[in-house]
Amino acid sequence: MVGFAELMAAKPAEWSTAAEGWLALAREAEEAAEDVYQRGRQRVVPNWTDQVGEFAGRRMDVLAGSYSTSAATMRGVVFILVGMAESIGSLQQSLLSAVDYGRRNGLVVGADGSVTGEAPPGVAEQVVALIGEAVRSADLVDRQAAAELDRLAAAVANEDRDTAVDDIQQRASEAQLQLMREALPIGQDPAVVARWWGALTPEQRTEFERAVPVELYDLNGIPEDVKRRLEGSDGYNRVEMVRWAQQNAFNTDIDIFDNNCANFVSHALAHAGLDQHPDPLTRTGDPGRWFQGLQTGWDWFDARNFSHSPTWTLSNAQRDFFLEHGGREVPLTQAQPGDVIYWEQAGPNGPIEPGRVHHAAVVTSVTPDGNVHYTQHTASRLNASLDGRLPTNELVEGDQRVVVVRPRQTW
Repeated sequence: MVGFAELMAAKPAEWSTAAEGWLALAREAEEAAEDVYQRGRQRVVPNWTDQVGEFAGRRMDVLAGSYSTSAATMRGVVFILVGMAESIGSLQQSLLSAVDYGRRNGLVVGADGSVTGEAPPGVAEQVVALIGEAVRSADLVDRQAAAELDRLAAAVANEDRDTAVDDIQQRASEAQLQLMREALPIGQDPAVVARWWGALTPEQRTEFERAVPVELYDLNGIPEDVKRRLEGSDGYNRVEMVRWAQQNAFNTDIDIFDNNCANFVSHALAHAGLDQHPDPLTRTGDPGRWFQGLQTGWDWFDARNFSHSPTWTLSNAQRDFFLEHGGREVPLTQAQPGDVIYWEQAGPNGPIEPGRVHHAAVVTSVTPDGNVHYTQHTASRLNASLDGRLPTNELVEGDQRVVVVRPRQTW
């Protein structure tokens, strides 16, 4: 159990250091998987075609898969350690600020967190609320992080790569964001929220804006200029785009195509206020338009693209449209919630030619470790980790160039 004294004495920097160590191990395992697959299997299978060669190829698949599975689980540990370090760090900062605020106003804060003495009206109440919120949240973060680390430890015997990436790591990816949400003073008086925000360092404020924009935006007491910055000025509300994407991650009502990744992105942007760019002659094949026309409600008919522009439904056409109509590509290191992320084929992968985009998703969070979390359809994923999934994707699909696009309405 985390109490006042434990939070005061916490050393979140040590968890960050531990996360760096686990990340180094994960990267080594990912490199080993790629070496086995690219330098071993890819060369052996075409040139050793008898039964022994087939056996060797299968064994190399198993070996590469084991490295990849281990890396995915270790990435999960990194997510939890980073989430815990950032959450506890901000809560400790809030606690220290509350204690200092109380003492500067004549209050005495005991070693157990008790508050006594005389102070101007309302000060003692704020100090008590801030201390209580910080300690309560820290205890919750600690317990949740411990449970997630226990779950990851129990998963070391897993040998299935898909389970490691789609289940074990995916849950850790979502848990990382939940740990940061727990550090927010949700439900507190606006004055308490304002003082909590004021106690954070500029770096911590930026981290919360990028990691949990919806929950931060909804806090009553956050400065209006911060909320306007979260909304953005590109012709759509970035907070509402993220909110809609997260709320509809597993809602398949709009999924009328075989692959609905670009369709999901288009719906998210439209719900966030980006105006459609319709063709007055309803020529759905025009790549210079972006719209969903009138829907019949008959999925088979609507899915024939009679009522959608290709830029609405196809990721390659969609990326090109946004870049040619006011949007811009931004470096991955500058990705923000409300951007769109595309996977462009960079290496051989059967029918997908290099340079062609074949997948799209909504950036819904960027955590303090620089990890981009995205939400998508087909398959449905909520706050998946780009850092965690990309190495495995490249083993299966070949090298990828990740493209981050920031749409901007100019029509």
